[in-house]
Parts: sequence; C-alpha cells; structure tokens
Amino acid sequence: MSYRIGVDVGGTFTDLVLLQEETGEVSETKILTTGPNPAAGVLQALKAALARASAPGEEIKSILHGMTIATNSLIERKGAKTALLTSQGFRDILEIGRQIRPKLFDWSAEKPQPLVPRKWRFELNERVRSDGSILASPRAEEVAEVLRRIKAEGIEAVAVSFLFSFLTAKNEERVGAILRAAGPDLSISLSSRVLPEYREYERTSTTCANAFITPVLNRYTEKMESDLLSLGLAAKLKFLQSNGGIATAEALRENWITTAQSGPAGGVTAATYLAKVHGIGHAISMDIGGTSCDTCLIRDGLPGWTTESQVGGMPIRTPMIDVQSIGAGGGSVIHIDGGGALRVGPRSCGSDPGPACYDRGGREAAITDAHLLIGALQPKYFLKKGIQINPEKANAALAGLGASIGLSASEAATGAIEVMNHNIAQAIRIQVVAKGLDLGLFALIAFGGAGPLHACFVADLLGMKKILLPDFAGVFSALGAALADYRYDFVQAHPSRMDRLTGAELEKIFSALERKGEGHRRHHPRLPPRIDRSLDLRYVGQSFEINVPLDAVPEGRMILGDVIERFHRLHEEAYGYCDRREPVELVNLRLSCFAITSKPPLVRKREDPGRQNHGARRIEEYALRERIFLGPGEKVTGPAIVLSENSTAILPQGWEGSAVEDGTLILCKGGAA
Repeated sequence: MSYRIGVDVGGTFTDLVLLQEETGEVSETKILTTGPNPAAGVLQALKAALARASAPGEEIKSILHGMTIATNSLIERKGAKTALLTSQGFRDILEIGRQIRPKLFDWSAEKPQPLVPRKWRFELNERVRSDGSILASPRAEEVAEVLRRIKAEGIEAVAVSFLFSFLTAKNEERVGAILRAAGPDLSISLSSRVLPEYREYERTSTTCANAFITPVLNRYTEKMESDLLSLGLAAKLKFLQSNGGIATAEALRENWITTAQSGPAGGVTAATYLAKVHGIGHAISMDIGGTSCDTCLIRDGLPGWTTESQVGGMPIRTPMIDVQSIGAGGGSVIHIDGGGALRVGPRSCGSDPGPACYDRGGREAAITDAHLLIGALQPKYFLKKGIQINPEKANAALAGLGASIGLSASEAATGAIEVMNHNIAQAIRIQVVAKGLDLGLFALIAFGGAGPLHACFVADLLGMKKILLPDFAGVFSALGAALADYRYDFVQAHPSRMDRLTGAELEKIFSALERKGEGHRRHHPRLPPRIDRSLDLRYVGQSFEINVPLDAVPEGRMILGDVIERFHRLHEEAYGYCDRREPVELVNLRLSCFAITSKPPLVRKREDPGRQNHGARRIEEYALRERIFLGPGEKVTGPAIVLSENSTAILPQGWEGSAVEDGTLILCKGGAA
C-alpha cells in the first residue's frame, strides 16, 4: 500500500490528511499551530496520524506541504539580511515605486518600509538598452568591492535586478557567478530568473522578496527533511505553490516566492476537484478558518488566476490563484468601534492565546466564543485537538463586551455572527459583480473549520440556492495539497506588435520555455504530462494586459489572427468593449508544465466514533444531527445543526441537506436542485 500526506499550516490550526492511494481512504488530523515553530506542529500531527493509521514509514510516498511561512516572513519582516544590486541610478526604485496612495484621505498613513534598507542597496555601472543590446557590462573589481562591503555587513541574501535584464540576462548572470564563487553561504536571487518580465519596480520588489525569504525557507526545509528521516520517513518534502500546483524543494530553492500566497491555494484546488466530481461548472469557494475568509471564483471548472498581489504592502508578481481575503474567521476578535458599533475582525487572536473559551489567557471575545454560546459548537469536539473548552470564559467575555453597548451576552454573540456574515457576503458580492457575473449561476462550496457554520446565512444574503459542504471540510486545504498536480510556470517577456510577429517566432520562444519545463518534469516520469500555453496581450498604448490561453496546435501551425480575435472577445467580456481596428501588442509568453497526479474517489476512513447514534436531539428550535452517522441518501431539514469534530454546519429554516456517496452534504434552498 502507498500513502500520500497533505499538510496545511494555518494561523490557528495545522491540518493533515493521510490519503491511501489505492483505495482513496482518507483520515484527518487537526492540532493547534505551534506559533513561531510551525515545524513542531507538523511533526506532532504526523506522529499522531501515522500511529492511528498504523502506516509504516516506507509506505509514505510523498508529503505535500501547504503553508503560510513565506507570507508570514514578509508580513512580519522576519527574513534574511538582504542586499540589492541594481543599475546605476536605480538605487531608490523600491521607495519611489508607483507613488500610489492606497489610503488617499488618511493623513496618518505610512508607506511600508522597503525590505532592503538604503545602506544595503548598491549601484553597479552596467546598462542594457531597451532593445536588449548591452551598452555596459559590470566590472569584476567593482562587484568584488560591493561583495567586500556585503560580507562586512553580515548580509545573508543578495537580490540582483538590472534594467531590461528580462531581454538580456548576461549582466545579471555575470554578477551572479561572481557572487556564487564567493562561497555557498550567500543566497543569490537574479530577477532574470525569478521574474523575467518588464516593469522594473515590481520585478525588483519580487526579487528582493524572494531573496529575503529564501534562507528562511531553505532552513525550514532542511530541518523538516531531517526530522522526517528521524521518524523513518524517506519521502521527499514537496510544497504547494500559489498557483495551486506542487513543486519539489529542489525546484523552489531559487524561487520560493512562488509559495508566497500558497496558504489558500490548497482549499481552492480541492474545491475545484469537488465541483468537477459533482458536475458543477460555476462555483465560489469559501474557506473560513481561524484567521481569515478566503474566496475564489471557479468558472467553467477552472479557478480564477492572476499574477499580481500585495504582501505586507509590497507588490509581488507570480502566477497565483485569484483569492480574495478578509479578516473573518473563528478567531476574529469581536470589538466595539469608536462610534459604538459592533465589529468583527480583521484582527485575530490566533492559536495563542486563542478565543476566550480556549482558557489559555485570552480575554477578548472571538467568533468561536459566539458560536459556543449559542450552542452551535460542542465542547467535546475540541478535546481531540488538545483544547479544553471553558464555556464560562466565552460567556464572561461576551457579557462584558455586550454590557458596554447595552446588549446581553447572547445578543452580542448573535449580533457578531450576523456582522461577520454580512462582511463575507459583501466581499463575495464585490468580487462577483466586478466581473459582471450573476451570483445565481454559482454554487457555494464552504469549508474550513468555520465555513459550514456561516454558509447558509451568507448564501441567503447573496441569493444563492445551492451549497456543497465537503466531508473533510475542516481539513480541506490539506486535502487540496494531497490532490494537487505538479506544476511549473515559466514566462518570457517579448514586447512586440502582433502584426510584426510570426507564429514561428513565438514557437521558438515556447520551445525554449518547454525545455526548461522538461528539466523539472523528468522528476515525475510516471505521471501523465500536460502543457498549457498563453500570451499576455493588450492594445498598443494600454498599461495592462489580458491573458489569452492558446489551444493545443501542431508545432508551427499557430494562427495569430485567431489569437488576436480571441483577445478582442476577452477584452469585451472584461471591459464591455473592444476595437478591432486597434493594433494588438504582445507583452509576455507563458508556459505551464504539469504532471497529473492520480485522484481516486475519496472515502472516509471509518473509525470507531466512541459513541452511539442517539438520533436527532434539539437545542431550542434546532435539531441536532451528527454528521458521522449520516449515510448516503439521508436528509437533514432545517432548522438543524449538523455536528462534526472539525467543521459543524448550521441549516436555518428553509434549507434542506442530503448526504451523498462521497460524504458531501449538498444543501438546497426551498427545493432548488
């Protein structure tokens, strides 16, 4: 037998799933995240899962790791001492930026400080022209002098970002070779390898971020692999990227920035899989964990994606699933604002101290306290996570909060839950309406520890009639990591008017990108391959481009007229107009190499629940059902609470649920199919 392990390290909980590859049997483990040392929590979860499954170490074939380590390192500014080498005259590019003021009317707004302070930014006398020809190459003695100063400052990582290096990388490669020759202790990031695209500010920012986190991630990986060997696990550690695909640690060692937004990607990957299994083309994934609510639009069976993001106030460009996040989770703090209004989040109490009911020193009320107070959560379900719940602490925290605005503890709890439901619904509404889409065409896929608690209420606010609650909702992001395909993305800038290009020219560039992909794909010789190609196009004079996927065509048979027509249609869909008289410009060529993993039909590993099925019970008007005892075809009619160890669901009046073979609970409003 062989097993696949999926891991997701969140801000509050660390989740793990053990997937038996032949049978599709899945078991789950959830523990509190171990603060500043997340590796300890991963190992703790691994030990518990392997002991319960009696799975020998040699049967674990792969460990697939989703995480927020890169994100947290950037937000908290806890990374390597980093220097920047750039072209003469561009030392201050990180501070000049785009001169955008996100908070235009906030007089006290402060611009985030660059990752690299000015004293560690160095100019070199080099220059590449805008056509890619080299005007001046850096001199070895000049680089040696900068290297001496870098060593004197105790620098651990160096980012190299020269003007127009996306057209010609020779100057960056020359400097990189000199720096590497100085010894293995210095981590080098070249912009021509990290992000060979134009827009020097975003390219430099992304390269600096990559340099900043690389030593942190390399140390984490080395420590984890050593600890895994001590557990008798020889399986190589692999990581979930922001694009929803898995990559080997070897492939990521020079480009960890591709994991900067990988936290929510696992859940979207699993939601996309679930939608496909149930024949749903359009869906909205809604992942509510302890800290945030992450949503993504899935259209025609594919999640939305983007290349632009902000982390800690810095622009980061890398292919990623298009996830929108707000501070709304089980740990979101309930508070009163300056005007006396009840608010929820964005601040979270995390896992330490956690909500007041965790009885770990936290005194502020959180959404988990509110759900516990109204009876939606049962204390016994927290014991397996190592948490001893104290309902009295939740009541005291909410009573004190409510008293300040004339509410009882119960009123404060229900009011806070309603506020959070409206916050989430508004975030989804903006996301969908901005793309000119009809919410009625979408099903809601709700997961995360708190997702099913809020799903029906959010759906009611949005007018949605169908919800899917997966069987493994509480560990769905970890399951997504276990189900993800291997994926390696490549990009090459090639600014040119389309009417001056030939298909043969583009095929030549795509072939070069594909050769890069083959270097990674050979690590997965037994998995079916797939290659996706696309172009970033825009009208001449525009500042931003639209990604145009290319259909598979025989080599050398690309018809550029068809590609341009597809761009016109996509532009009209996005902006409401197109102009076929305007010339179209190519910006980037993109290629993605996949190795497709097996995805067996999933079944829950049946374990003794340690209790009997007592049928339906009640809390006030809500019937109580236990999800573990719901067999295929069984129905639940609201008002009801479906209890689960890791993800309890609330069905208000008017909602009806039906359990299906794979354990998914499908909810419909008012008889909608």
